[in-house]
Amino acid sequence: MVSHSPKTDKRVIPSSDSPAAFARSGDSGTVNRTLRLLSCFAEQERWGLNDLAKALNLPKATMHRLLGLCKPLNFVMQDTDGLYQPGLALYRLAGKLASEMPLNQLAEPILRDVRDRTDETVLLTLLDRGELQMYFSLSASPAHPLRYTIQLNRLQPLSWGATARSLLAFLSPQEIDEVIRRAEPSPLNGRPLSADELSAALAQIRQQGYAVSYAERAPEAHGVSVPFFDNQGQVRGNLTLTVPDFRFDAAKLPAWIALLRESAAALTCRLGWS
Repeated sequence: MVSHSPKTDKRVIPSSDSPAAFARSGDSGTVNRTLRLLSCFAEQERWGLNDLAKALNLPKATMHRLLGLCKPLNFVMQDTDGLYQPGLALYRLAGKLASEMPLNQLAEPILRDVRDRTDETVLLTLLDRGELQMYFSLSASPAHPLRYTIQLNRLQPLSWGATARSLLAFLSPQEIDEVIRRAEPSPLNGRPLSADELSAALAQIRQQGYAVSYAERAPEAHGVSVPFFDNQGQVRGNLTLTVPDFRFDAAKLPAWIALLRESAAALTCRLGWS
């Protein structure tokens, strides 16, 4: 009687964060393989046939067939070098989903973490670039008797406060000039805007990567803001810590900035912009 030793499985086990991680017991299906193929373009924009086959642990002939299914629908296209990249249909779908992404749901646990680690109010601020204004999209406040009343989803000017200026600093010179031209007064006390003061403040924010302010939007309140950017390098919003003056401790400022940087980076990763 001839005995047979078991065959060694030489397949590569995909890591949990790779496109091939979607492979499970049913990975032989065309739909499963096609979705895994398309997910590769979230990790890298241009692929060769051999690299795709290797990444998904599939034969080159199978990969060529899958690409042939995607190309007529414009989900995949080839460039002049013969490399595969996302097609217009895939970009259109991704853009539609991204524009409707439940950003607040993704940001909420991050805001709660910052609140719990500082015992202060933290805000998610988003930029409306078309209007050159900003709005508070989400807030998380501690259980202190003194808490700020935050008006969510109301457009506000970009010229006052750390929340606004940390966004304005990273817009184009033309957009900054337009905000200066508007000369909107302080929403707190109506004082006029100084173009020279604003320009100097924006230059400092660009250099250091964060903004601080005092009593520009709320009375006797300090603001500390760190912006976050999309994968095209465009500023999209910020995380802001707001602290009443009687609880403000300048010695804590470096730790607050570091925490906001860490949290903004975490949100960026959740949004797929890292």
